[in-house]
Amino acid sequence: MKLYKYKEPNIKVTYMSNNEQVVIPETYIEKEVRAMWVSNVANIDLPTIEDLDEYKRQVLKIFDTCEAYHINLIYFQIRTNNDAFYQSKINPTSRYLVGKEGNPLKEDILKWVIDEAHHRKIELHGWCNPYRVSMGRGQYKPEEWLATCDPLNLAVRLPNSTILDTEGQIILNPAKQVVKDHIVDTIKEIIENYEVDGIHFDDYFYPYKPVSDKVNDLAEYEKRVNHEQTLTEFRKDQVTEVIKKVYQTIKTHNPKLEFGVSPFGIWKSKSSDSRGSYNGPGVFESCDLQYADSYKWVKEGYLDYIVPQIYWGFENKSASFHDMTTWWVDVVKGTNVKLYIGHAAYRLGREGEFENKMEIVNQLKFANQFEEVKGNVFFTYHTFIDDNQVKPGMIEVKKLLGGKNE
Repeated sequence: MKLYKYKEPNIKVTYMSNNEQVVIPETYIEKEVRAMWVSNVANIDLPTIEDLDEYKRQVLKIFDTCEAYHINLIYFQIRTNNDAFYQSKINPTSRYLVGKEGNPLKEDILKWVIDEAHHRKIELHGWCNPYRVSMGRGQYKPEEWLATCDPLNLAVRLPNSTILDTEGQIILNPAKQVVKDHIVDTIKEIIENYEVDGIHFDDYFYPYKPVSDKVNDLAEYEKRVNHEQTLTEFRKDQVTEVIKKVYQTIKTHNPKLEFGVSPFGIWKSKSSDSRGSYNGPGVFESCDLQYADSYKWVKEGYLDYIVPQIYWGFENKSASFHDMTTWWVDVVKGTNVKLYIGHAAYRLGREGEFENKMEIVNQLKFANQFEEVKGNVFFTYHTFIDDNQVKPGMIEVKKLLGGKNE
Protein backbone atom coordinates (compact mmCIF):
# COMPACT_ATOMS: atom_id res chain seq x y z
CA MET A 1 0.00 0.00 0.00
CA LYS A 2 1.43 3.36 -1.03
CA LEU A 3 1.20 5.76 1.88
CA TYR A 4 -0.54 9.12 1.71
CA LYS A 5 -1.14 11.69 4.43
CA TYR A 6 -4.08 10.80 6.63
CA LYS A 7 -5.85 14.15 6.38
CA GLU A 8 -4.50 15.07 2.95
CA PRO A 9 -4.98 11.84 0.97
CA ASN A 10 -3.61 13.35 -2.24
CA ILE A 11 -0.21 14.08 -0.73
CA LYS A 12 2.40 11.31 -0.68
CA VAL A 13 4.37 10.38 2.43
CA THR A 14 8.01 10.26 1.33
CA TYR A 15 11.53 9.58 2.61
CA MET A 16 13.67 12.58 3.51
CA SER A 17 16.68 10.95 1.88
CA ASN A 18 15.35 10.48 -1.65
CA ASN A 19 11.74 11.73 -1.78
CA GLU A 20 10.48 8.27 -2.70
CA GLN A 21 6.99 7.36 -1.54
CA VAL A 22 6.68 5.10 1.49
CA VAL A 23 5.09 1.72 0.87
CA ILE A 24 3.39 -0.26 3.63
CA PRO A 25 3.54 -4.04 3.08
CA GLU A 26 0.16 -5.75 2.84
CA THR A 27 1.24 -8.53 5.19
CA TYR A 28 2.46 -8.45 8.78
CA ILE A 29 5.50 -10.57 9.63
CA GLU A 30 5.49 -11.77 13.23
CA LYS A 31 8.83 -11.41 15.02
CA GLU A 32 10.31 -13.31 17.96
CA VAL A 33 9.63 -10.55 20.51
CA ARG A 34 6.29 -8.84 21.16
CA ALA A 35 6.71 -6.78 24.30
CA MET A 36 5.26 -4.08 26.51
CA TRP A 37 6.66 -1.78 29.15
CA VAL A 38 5.03 -1.86 32.59
CA SER A 39 5.73 1.55 34.10
CA ASN A 40 5.86 1.79 37.86
CA VAL A 41 7.29 5.29 38.16
CA ALA A 42 4.58 7.67 39.43
CA ASN A 43 2.28 4.60 39.50
CA ILE A 44 1.59 4.90 35.78
CA ASP A 45 0.60 1.24 35.37
CA LEU A 46 0.32 -0.18 38.88
CA PRO A 47 -0.76 1.28 42.24
CA THR A 48 1.11 1.24 45.52
CA ILE A 49 0.39 -1.79 47.68
CA GLU A 50 -2.50 -0.84 49.92
CA ASP A 51 -4.09 -4.27 49.61
CA LEU A 52 -1.67 -7.04 48.62
CA ASP A 53 -4.40 -9.25 47.15
CA GLU A 54 -5.70 -6.38 45.03
CA TYR A 55 -2.19 -5.55 43.85
CA LYS A 56 -1.72 -9.14 42.74
CA ARG A 57 -5.04 -9.05 40.91
CA GLN A 58 -3.80 -5.99 39.01
CA VAL A 59 -0.59 -7.81 38.06
CA LEU A 60 -2.52 -10.88 36.92
CA LYS A 61 -4.61 -8.58 34.74
CA ILE A 62 -1.37 -7.53 33.05
CA PHE A 63 -0.57 -11.14 32.23
CA ASP A 64 -4.12 -11.71 30.97
CA THR A 65 -3.68 -8.69 28.71
CA CYS A 66 -0.39 -10.07 27.41
CA GLU A 67 -2.11 -13.31 26.47
CA ALA A 68 -4.97 -11.40 24.84
CA TYR A 69 -2.51 -9.47 22.66
CA HIS A 70 -0.04 -12.30 22.06
CA ILE A 71 2.66 -10.46 24.04
CA ASN A 72 5.54 -12.66 25.21
CA LEU A 73 7.89 -10.28 27.04
CA ILE A 74 7.44 -7.63 29.72
CA TYR A 75 9.87 -4.91 30.69
CA PHE A 76 8.80 -4.57 34.32
CA GLN A 77 10.12 -1.43 36.01
CA ILE A 78 11.91 -2.38 39.20
CA ARG A 79 14.09 0.68 39.72
CA THR A 80 12.49 4.09 39.19
CA ASN A 81 14.21 6.72 41.35
CA ASN A 82 17.34 5.17 42.87
CA ASP A 83 15.04 2.73 44.67
CA ALA A 84 13.93 -0.90 44.51
CA PHE A 85 10.80 -2.93 43.83
CA TYR A 86 12.54 -5.88 45.44
CA GLN A 87 14.45 -6.91 48.55
CA SER A 88 17.66 -4.91 48.57
CA LYS A 89 20.52 -4.23 50.95
CA ILE A 90 21.78 -1.20 49.02
CA ASN A 91 18.63 0.55 47.73
CA PRO A 92 15.46 1.54 49.61
CA THR A 93 12.06 0.14 48.66
CA SER A 94 10.25 2.40 46.23
CA ARG A 95 7.63 4.93 47.27
CA TYR A 96 5.68 3.78 44.20
CA LEU A 97 5.41 0.31 45.71
CA VAL A 98 5.11 0.82 49.46
CA GLY A 99 3.87 4.42 49.72
CA LYS A 100 6.82 5.88 51.61
CA GLU A 101 10.36 5.23 50.42
CA GLY A 102 12.05 2.66 52.60
CA ASN A 103 8.92 1.12 54.09
CA PRO A 104 9.26 -2.66 54.47
CA LEU A 105 7.88 -5.05 51.86
CA LYS A 106 4.92 -7.14 52.95
CA GLU A 107 6.07 -9.81 50.52
CA ASP A 108 8.88 -10.22 48.00
CA ILE A 109 6.56 -9.09 45.26
CA LEU A 110 9.14 -9.19 42.45
CA LYS A 111 9.80 -12.88 43.04
CA TRP A 112 6.05 -13.52 42.83
CA VAL A 113 5.72 -11.42 39.64
CA ILE A 114 8.59 -13.30 37.98
CA ASP A 115 7.15 -16.69 38.96
CA GLU A 116 3.73 -15.77 37.60
CA ALA A 117 5.20 -14.46 34.35
CA HIS A 118 7.20 -17.63 33.79
CA HIS A 119 4.16 -19.74 34.62
CA ARG A 120 2.46 -17.99 31.69
CA LYS A 121 5.58 -18.49 29.52
CA ILE A 122 6.17 -14.73 29.45
CA GLU A 123 9.73 -13.44 29.76
CA LEU A 124 10.37 -10.69 32.28
CA HIS A 125 13.25 -8.24 32.14
CA GLY A 126 14.02 -5.99 35.09
CA TRP A 127 13.67 -2.43 33.82
CA CYS A 128 16.04 -0.11 35.69
CA ASN A 129 16.63 3.60 35.51
CA PRO A 130 20.32 3.85 36.36
CA TYR A 131 20.69 7.51 37.38
CA ARG A 132 17.41 9.26 38.20
CA VAL A 133 16.83 10.24 41.82
CA SER A 134 13.94 12.72 41.63
CA MET A 135 11.23 13.55 39.12
CA GLY A 136 11.85 16.38 36.65
CA ARG A 137 9.96 19.32 35.12
CA GLY A 138 10.57 21.49 38.18
CA GLN A 139 7.98 19.59 40.22
CA TYR A 140 10.10 19.46 43.37
CA LYS A 141 12.91 21.45 44.90
CA PRO A 142 15.93 19.17 45.45
CA GLU A 143 15.87 19.57 49.23
CA GLU A 144 12.13 18.82 49.35
CA TRP A 145 12.58 15.60 47.42
CA LEU A 146 15.57 14.45 49.45
CA ALA A 147 13.58 15.02 52.63
CA THR A 148 11.19 12.30 51.44
CA CYS A 149 14.00 9.82 50.71
CA ASP A 150 15.10 6.98 52.94
CA PRO A 151 18.55 7.13 54.62
CA LEU A 152 19.61 4.09 52.55
CA ASN A 153 19.23 6.09 49.33
CA LEU A 154 22.71 6.78 47.92
CA ALA A 155 21.72 10.41 47.28
CA VAL A 156 21.10 10.81 51.03
CA ARG A 157 24.07 8.74 52.19
CA LEU A 158 26.47 10.57 49.88
CA PRO A 159 25.03 13.98 48.95
CA ASN A 160 28.06 14.79 46.79
CA SER A 161 27.25 11.80 44.57
CA THR A 162 24.52 13.76 42.73
CA ILE A 163 24.16 16.54 40.19
CA LEU A 164 21.22 18.68 39.13
CA ASP A 165 19.73 19.80 35.86
CA THR A 166 18.61 23.38 35.25
CA GLU A 167 15.13 22.60 36.62
CA GLY A 168 16.43 21.07 39.83
CA GLN A 169 16.03 17.41 38.95
CA ILE A 170 18.46 15.23 40.90
CA ILE A 171 20.41 12.45 39.21
CA LEU A 172 23.38 10.41 40.34
CA ASN A 173 26.60 11.90 39.02
CA PRO A 174 27.65 9.64 36.11
CA ALA A 175 31.27 10.74 36.50
CA LYS A 176 31.61 9.61 40.12
CA GLN A 177 33.28 6.23 40.61
CA VAL A 178 31.07 5.54 43.63
CA VAL A 179 28.03 5.98 41.39
CA LYS A 180 29.38 3.66 38.71
CA ASP A 181 30.14 1.03 41.36
CA HIS A 182 26.69 1.45 42.90
CA ILE A 183 24.93 0.90 39.58
CA VAL A 184 26.96 -2.22 38.84
CA ASP A 185 26.45 -3.55 42.38
CA THR A 186 22.72 -2.89 42.06
CA ILE A 187 22.49 -4.94 38.87
CA LYS A 188 24.62 -7.68 40.41
CA GLU A 189 22.31 -7.86 43.42
CA ILE A 190 19.26 -8.20 41.17
CA ILE A 191 20.60 -10.94 38.92
CA GLU A 192 22.03 -12.91 41.83
CA ASN A 193 18.75 -12.94 43.74
CA TYR A 194 16.02 -12.94 41.09
CA GLU A 195 15.37 -15.10 38.04
CA VAL A 196 14.86 -12.22 35.64
CA ASP A 197 15.45 -12.99 31.99
CA GLY A 198 17.37 -9.79 31.45
CA ILE A 199 18.15 -6.24 32.53
CA HIS A 200 16.74 -3.28 30.66
CA PHE A 201 17.77 0.41 30.81
CA ASP A 202 15.50 3.15 29.51
CA ASP A 203 16.36 6.52 27.93
CA TYR A 204 17.37 8.53 31.03
CA PHE A 205 21.12 9.00 31.32
CA TYR A 206 22.35 12.56 31.78
CA PRO A 207 19.14 14.59 32.09
CA TYR A 208 17.14 15.83 29.10
CA LYS A 209 17.55 19.37 30.41
CA PRO A 210 21.07 20.87 30.57
CA VAL A 211 23.25 20.16 33.59
CA SER A 212 23.20 22.87 36.26
CA ASP A 213 25.95 25.49 36.32
CA LYS A 214 26.24 25.11 40.11
CA VAL A 215 25.82 21.41 40.91
CA ASN A 216 27.51 19.41 38.20
CA ASP A 217 30.33 17.08 37.20
CA LEU A 218 32.95 19.70 36.31
CA ALA A 219 35.18 18.81 39.24
CA GLU A 220 35.46 15.27 37.87
CA TYR A 221 36.02 16.64 34.37
CA GLU A 222 38.94 18.74 35.61
CA LYS A 223 40.60 15.54 36.88
CA ARG A 224 40.40 13.79 33.49
CA VAL A 225 43.53 12.02 32.29
CA ASN A 226 43.29 13.28 28.72
CA HIS A 227 43.18 17.07 28.91
CA GLU A 228 42.39 17.32 25.20
CA GLN A 229 39.09 15.55 25.81
CA THR A 230 36.03 17.79 25.50
CA LEU A 231 33.31 17.85 28.14
CA THR A 232 30.94 16.12 25.70
CA GLU A 233 33.44 13.33 25.04
CA PHE A 234 34.12 12.99 28.77
CA ARG A 235 30.45 12.63 29.64
CA LYS A 236 29.84 10.09 26.89
CA ASP A 237 32.74 8.03 28.21
CA GLN A 238 31.29 8.00 31.73
CA VAL A 239 27.97 6.59 30.54
CA THR A 240 29.59 4.13 28.14
CA GLU A 241 31.82 2.83 30.92
CA VAL A 242 28.73 1.88 32.95
CA ILE A 243 26.98 0.29 29.97
CA LYS A 244 30.07 -1.82 29.23
CA LYS A 245 30.58 -2.83 32.87
CA VAL A 246 26.91 -3.77 33.36
CA TYR A 247 27.04 -5.92 30.22
CA GLN A 248 30.21 -7.66 31.42
CA THR A 249 28.76 -8.21 34.90
CA ILE A 250 25.60 -9.79 33.50
CA LYS A 251 27.48 -12.06 31.10
CA THR A 252 29.91 -13.17 33.80
CA HIS A 253 27.01 -14.17 36.01
CA ASN A 254 24.98 -15.87 33.28
CA PRO A 255 25.72 -15.58 29.54
CA LYS A 256 22.07 -16.37 28.77
CA LEU A 257 20.79 -13.26 30.53
CA GLU A 258 20.20 -10.35 28.17
CA PHE A 259 21.05 -6.68 28.53
CA GLY A 260 19.37 -4.04 26.44
CA VAL A 261 18.77 -0.30 26.29
CA SER A 262 15.88 1.78 24.99
CA PRO A 263 17.41 5.11 23.97
CA PHE A 264 15.70 8.21 22.66
CA GLY A 265 15.19 7.48 18.98
CA ILE A 266 17.58 10.08 17.54
CA TRP A 267 21.27 9.40 18.10
CA LYS A 268 22.58 12.18 15.84
CA SER A 269 21.26 13.89 12.75
CA LYS A 270 23.05 13.72 9.44
CA SER A 271 23.48 17.49 9.59
CA SER A 272 25.83 17.08 12.58
CA ASP A 273 27.35 13.66 11.79
CA SER A 274 27.54 11.87 8.45
CA ARG A 275 26.61 8.63 10.24
CA GLY A 276 23.43 10.19 11.61
CA SER A 277 19.80 9.97 10.54
CA TYR A 278 17.75 12.15 8.22
CA ASN A 279 15.91 14.67 10.37
CA GLY A 280 14.43 18.11 10.23
CA PRO A 281 16.33 21.03 11.78
CA GLY A 282 16.75 21.52 15.52
CA VAL A 283 15.94 18.02 16.75
CA PHE A 284 17.13 16.65 20.08
CA GLU A 285 20.22 14.48 19.62
CA SER A 286 20.69 12.06 22.51
CA CYS A 287 24.37 11.41 21.85
CA ASP A 288 25.55 14.96 22.50
CA LEU A 289 22.76 16.14 24.82
CA GLN A 290 22.24 13.07 27.04
CA TYR A 291 25.69 11.67 26.27
CA ALA A 292 24.14 8.33 25.34
CA ASP A 293 26.35 6.98 22.54
CA SER A 294 23.95 4.21 21.55
CA TYR A 295 25.54 3.93 18.09
CA LYS A 296 28.85 2.99 19.74
CA TRP A 297 27.17 0.55 22.14
CA VAL A 298 25.74 -1.34 19.17
CA LYS A 299 28.90 -1.29 17.10
CA GLU A 300 31.12 -2.30 20.04
CA GLY A 301 28.74 -5.08 21.15
CA TYR A 302 27.96 -3.81 24.66
CA LEU A 303 24.30 -4.84 24.30
CA ASP A 304 22.24 -7.88 23.37
CA TYR A 305 19.41 -5.77 22.00
CA ILE A 306 18.43 -2.16 21.47
CA VAL A 307 14.92 -0.66 21.50
CA PRO A 308 15.07 2.85 20.01
CA GLN A 309 12.01 4.84 20.97
CA ILE A 310 10.72 5.69 17.51
CA TYR A 311 7.75 7.56 18.88
CA TRP A 312 6.98 9.61 15.77
CA GLY A 313 4.45 9.00 13.03
CA PHE A 314 5.05 8.57 9.33
CA GLU A 315 4.12 12.20 8.66
CA ASN A 316 6.41 13.78 11.25
CA LYS A 317 8.55 16.46 9.60
CA SER A 318 11.41 16.27 12.07
CA ALA A 319 11.78 12.53 12.60
CA SER A 320 9.52 10.29 10.54
CA PHE A 321 8.92 6.70 11.58
CA HIS A 322 10.15 5.28 8.28
CA ASP A 323 13.34 7.35 8.13
CA MET A 324 14.25 6.53 11.72
CA THR A 325 13.44 2.82 11.39
CA THR A 326 15.51 2.35 8.26
CA TRP A 327 18.40 4.21 9.90
CA TRP A 328 18.40 1.88 12.91
CA VAL A 329 18.14 -1.14 10.61
CA ASP A 330 21.38 0.01 8.96
CA VAL A 331 23.05 0.58 12.34
CA VAL A 332 22.57 -3.00 13.55
CA LYS A 333 23.59 -4.61 10.25
CA GLY A 334 26.73 -6.70 10.68
CA THR A 335 26.43 -6.76 14.47
CA ASN A 336 25.07 -9.30 16.92
CA VAL A 337 22.75 -6.73 18.51
CA LYS A 338 19.05 -7.40 18.00
CA LEU A 339 16.83 -4.50 16.99
CA TYR A 340 13.40 -4.12 18.55
CA ILE A 341 11.28 -1.11 17.60
CA GLY A 342 9.71 0.99 20.35
CA HIS A 343 6.18 2.09 19.36
CA ALA A 344 4.24 5.01 20.87
CA ALA A 345 0.92 3.21 21.16
CA TYR A 346 -0.08 5.69 23.86
CA ARG A 347 -0.28 8.43 21.21
CA LEU A 348 -3.09 6.75 19.29
CA GLY A 349 -6.05 9.06 18.88
CA ARG A 350 -4.04 12.24 19.41
CA GLU A 351 -4.39 15.07 16.94
CA GLY A 352 -2.39 14.53 13.76
CA GLU A 353 -1.33 11.29 12.09
CA PHE A 354 -2.04 9.30 15.24
CA GLU A 355 -5.73 10.09 14.74
CA ASN A 356 -5.46 7.36 12.13
CA LYS A 357 -6.38 4.19 14.00
CA MET A 358 -4.12 2.27 11.61
CA GLU A 359 -0.96 4.26 12.44
CA ILE A 360 0.60 1.65 14.75
CA VAL A 361 -0.61 -1.21 12.54
CA ASN A 362 1.13 0.45 9.58
CA GLN A 363 4.26 0.91 11.68
CA LEU A 364 4.29 -2.78 12.59
CA LYS A 365 3.89 -3.88 8.99
CA PHE A 366 6.56 -1.44 7.81
CA ALA A 367 9.15 -2.23 10.50
CA ASN A 368 8.76 -5.97 10.39
CA GLN A 369 9.51 -6.27 6.70
CA PHE A 370 13.19 -5.87 7.64
CA GLU A 371 15.10 -8.98 8.65
CA GLU A 372 17.13 -6.94 11.14
CA VAL A 373 14.02 -6.04 13.12
CA LYS A 374 13.55 -8.82 15.66
CA GLY A 375 10.65 -7.47 17.69
CA ASN A 376 8.25 -4.72 18.70
CA VAL A 377 7.75 -3.04 22.06
CA PHE A 378 4.74 -0.94 23.10
CA PHE A 379 4.57 1.91 25.59
CA THR A 380 2.85 1.40 27.95
CA TYR A 381 0.68 -1.31 29.59
CA HIS A 382 -2.33 0.85 30.45
CA THR A 383 -2.63 1.76 26.76
CA PHE A 384 -3.80 -1.81 26.18
CA ILE A 385 -6.70 -1.50 28.64
CA ASP A 386 -7.75 2.15 28.33
CA ASP A 387 -11.19 2.97 26.95
CA ASN A 388 -10.23 6.45 25.77
CA GLN A 389 -9.07 7.62 22.33
CA VAL A 390 -6.42 4.88 22.06
CA LYS A 391 -8.98 2.08 21.96
CA PRO A 392 -9.89 2.04 18.22
CA GLY A 393 -6.22 1.82 17.29
CA MET A 394 -5.46 -0.82 19.91
CA ILE A 395 -8.34 -2.95 18.61
CA GLU A 396 -6.59 -2.92 15.23
CA VAL A 397 -3.26 -3.78 16.86
CA LYS A 398 -4.89 -6.71 18.63
CA LYS A 399 -6.29 -8.02 15.37
CA LEU A 400 -2.89 -7.76 13.73
CA LEU A 401 -1.01 -9.46 16.56
CA GLY A 402 -3.39 -12.35 16.52
CA GLY A 403 -4.64 -11.74 20.02
CA LYS A 404 -7.48 -13.59 21.68
CA ASN A 405 -11.02 -12.29 21.47
CA GLU A 406 -12.49 -11.16 24.76
